[in-house]
Order: sequence, then structure tokens, then C-alpha cells
Amino acid sequence: MTEDIKRLPVMMTLKTAYERLNQTQNMWRVFWLVNFAFCAVFNLLPKGFANPFSLVWSVGYYVFWCVFFRVCYQKKPYLMWQKVVASAVPSSKMIFITFVLLVFLLFLPYIPLMLGFKGQYLLYFERYMAMLQAPEISLFNVAVFSVIFLLCAPIAFCRPYLAFISAVQGLSGSVRKIFKKTQGNYLPFLALMIALNLPCLLVYELDTLLMCHGWFQVGFYSIYLIYFNIVFATVYNTFYDIK
Repeated sequence: MTEDIKRLPVMMTLKTAYERLNQTQNMWRVFWLVNFAFCAVFNLLPKGFANPFSLVWSVGYYVFWCVFFRVCYQKKPYLMWQKVVASAVPSSKMIFITFVLLVFLLFLPYIPLMLGFKGQYLLYFERYMAMLQAPEISLFNVAVFSVIFLLCAPIAFCRPYLAFISAVQGLSGSVRKIFKKTQGNYLPFLALMIALNLPCLLVYELDTLLMCHGWFQVGFYSIYLIYFNIVFATVYNTFYDIK
């Protein structure tokens, strides 16, 4: 007998996470301050991830979120290196799945050309490539890659991230088990990611418009990423029946 498929209630999840954020403000305040420091340091790094020091930053930030979830689920000690290392397995799978899907989606526009479709399609393709090569602050660039990310997210990000949350607690970090437990929820996960990413697009444009050089985003993400991860903790609780 097959298990009943559990559906993710998107709006209820967002509401519950918001209520949880408000109810325990004192606990999250420390994480907000540390997260603000991490976001500010990254904004000051020349060339971002192309800077060699970003590797040290990334490791520190990864450990920060491991501690966040252990505090969230009251798993002591809050910093346990064995669980940090164990959580790297689903995290690496998340990176690999994301990379494969992104490469596939980015390669899709070239497939009709390889199949011999030219003429009108070639004209559209050239226009598309010209728009992608526009200035990096172009809204079109952001929109195209945001759409690609969102389409991949339910498979490449959401499920592996739930496995990461499980592993960092010292539980099973099996991505396969998470996929089985969350089957039939591609569209709810997609809706959740759209809802969570819309504010990010708006903040990106405001930061550019106000010429804040990333500092408007630093202030926003220092708080928003706390909420974002509470949302995924709420999603995890939904599928694992945690009250």
C-alpha cells in the first residue's frame, strides 16, 4: 500500500515562518547581527567569489548556517564538527544537481540550431544572445537567470536543502529519501521559491536605482536570509510531522 502524498501548504508555510520569526525575536537577533557581518564582508570583497578570500568566507558562512539549524532544533552542542562534515554530503549533491540542470537549461537554446533550425529562429537566437550581453545591471539578465534558477530549484535546491537540514541535526541526510518523502510537490516548491525570490529581484533593482553599491542588499539579506531559512525549517517540519 502506497503512502499518501503530503502536499506542501505554501501560504501557510510562509505565514508560520513569519510568526515564528516574530515570536522569538531575541534568539534571532544574534544571528541577524552575525549574518549582517557576513553579508557586509562579502560586499567589501573585491570581485566577490572570484576573490581567493571568498573561500574562507564561504566555509565560515556554511558553518554559521549549520549552527543556525542546530540552535533552531535545539541540538546541543550547537557547533559539532562531525555533523558539519556530514551535512557536506547533501550540500555537495545540491551543488552537483544544480550545475547539471543549469548547464542543460543554458544549452537548450542551442539545440534547435544543432538540429538545423535556422531562418527565423536564428534571428530570435541572435536577439536573445545580444540581450544577454547587455550591461550586467540589465533587468533582462537578472530575469532570465532567475527563471532558470527557479525552474531548477524544486529539484536541485529545495529537496537537497531539506537533506542538509536533516544531516546537520545528526539524522539521515539521504537526498533520495527526501525526494521520496516530498514526491508530487514540484509545483508547490516552485510556488514557494517564486514567492521567496520576488522580494530579492525588487531589492536588486532598488539597490541599483539608488546606487547603494550593494549596501541596500546587505541590510535586506541580513534579515531576509534568517526568514528564508526559517521557512525551510518549517517545510522540513511539515514533511517530518514536527510540531
